[in-house]
Amino acid sequence: MDQLRSVGDMNSPREQRCNVCQLRRVYNTAVVWCSECEEALCSECKQYHGLMKMSRNHKTVYISDYQRLAPSVLAIKNRCDDHEEKFEYFCDRHGKPCCIICIKDRHKECRDLKQISDLIKDSKSSNECITIERGLKNVLQTIDRVRKDRTDNILTLDDQATRYQNELREMKRAINDHLDRMESQFLDEMATKQREMKSRIQRVIDDIDERREKVQKKIRNINAMKRYASDLQNFLGIRGMEFDVKNEQEYLKALKENGSLDSLDMFVHFHSFSALEAIKNNVTVLGRITTKTTRCTLKVTPQNSNLDRFKSISWWDLNDN
Repeated sequence: MDQLRSVGDMNSPREQRCNVCQLRRVYNTAVVWCSECEEALCSECKQYHGLMKMSRNHKTVYISDYQRLAPSVLAIKNRCDDHEEKFEYFCDRHGKPCCIICIKDRHKECRDLKQISDLIKDSKSSNECITIERGLKNVLQTIDRVRKDRTDNILTLDDQATRYQNELREMKRAINDHLDRMESQFLDEMATKQREMKSRIQRVIDDIDERREKVQKKIRNINAMKRYASDLQNFLGIRGMEFDVKNEQEYLKALKENGSLDSLDMFVHFHSFSALEAIKNNVTVLGRITTKTTRCTLKVTPQNSNLDRFKSISWWDLNDN
């Protein structure tokens, strides 16, 4: 249990202790992590670990590098929690790894068991890993395009408001104090409309900024897994992210379908300039402000994402918020 707590605390700010030394009640600082043994090792134990026949071929990574992995990846272990046996097979039907005892107890009827050693071979350069990473990068690029589109819409609204304000100032030259009072009323109404539309757009921008940060974090997680995670952790970590890409793509698609990306414009319909000469007598409203919503034409869903062929994995949650 001490070892399991140590693994779970990999992201804690306190110093990581050597798991082997702790068995002797010695508390040396760990410098590397062995994913095969699932133990943190100090510099001395690292030397013995590299010399022993059963572990000399194990790959280790520095603790500081290993701690860069997402908590969900750090939680992936080589052994079954129920039987303390090493995972040997992966069941596509249930989307989870199995030990020998698991197969006898729970997977007798499963016909799609595959050896994990075959599945994790070259997993960091596998099509699944490449597809997930590419999908996340595509989502990030689309988010950037969407954000630019929304920001440009705000600038357009500002330009439109400025243009109409200038037109209004030109009319002011030919009218009297009564026109000044209507101008104030008109500008207040236009400012209110402008704030309402800009607020709607800004809420979308704030939402996609939050999504963008999450997608960037998942991309960093993939890069960290490719560099520091074991093959099993990378394989299962990637399998767990497959729905993240589809969820983000569905989110972008939903933005377009629910009208969040529709362009907002503002138009002012002024009364005839010639009629403004009679403003003191019969004109009480300077103009009518209307808005227009134009459907978004941005493409938010890439073609042939190749994610539909992945099967569901439900035995752990790889969403790191």
